[in-house]
Amino acid sequence: MGAPSPERVDLWLAKAFSAHDVQAAALMALALPRKRAMRKRIKGKTLIASDEGDAAADVIIKLYSEETNGVISIIEQPFEPNRLLPPHVHENDVWLYVLEGEMHARVGDEVVKATPGSWVLKPRRIPHTMWNAGREPARIIELYTPGGFELFFKDFGERLRQGPIGLDELNRLGEPHGIRFFDDWIPDLKAAYNLRLIGE
Repeated sequence: MGAPSPERVDLWLAKAFSAHDVQAAALMALALPRKRAMRKRIKGKTLIASDEGDAAADVIIKLYSEETNGVISIIEQPFEPNRLLPPHVHENDVWLYVLEGEMHARVGDEVVKATPGSWVLKPRRIPHTMWNAGREPARIIELYTPGGFELFFKDFGERLRQGPIGLDELNRLGEPHGIRFFDDWIPDLKAAYNLRLIGE
């Protein structure tokens, strides 16, 4: 036996529900909360050109968190040879993409070497660091999810213009941005790869 025709279904519904029932159902439907329309994901630009961005410290902010309703922010960063970023933990995930050169990263206890076209995930609340142990400058892109961390570089850049910065002050600057620096791995990494700490 096949499915009933639409006409038979309509006839059955008409018999099963009185006019009063249909009216009550319509009123109930009107009273149900309606879903709000999804906000636009990107409030700002559709295209970010290669020469666009705001300089802050040694990075270029390509996309601000406020332009994506907090979903993501993006920076581009040159990385000089023999430079080490102080180890740290974030309250957001960091996605590193290598454009040029080679970068090393330590994420937890794992050390990786990333070449152009490689991605490195640095998950939130997992200690990590990165460095350029090569002879050539590197260039990277970092994506922060959720966004917001890009604003740290503005504060860091303003302070760096005054001279070298120590770990305690880095932590003071980083606290509002959900980042905490530590020095546990620094001596070993400096010795193994002949590195200088960024900010020294």
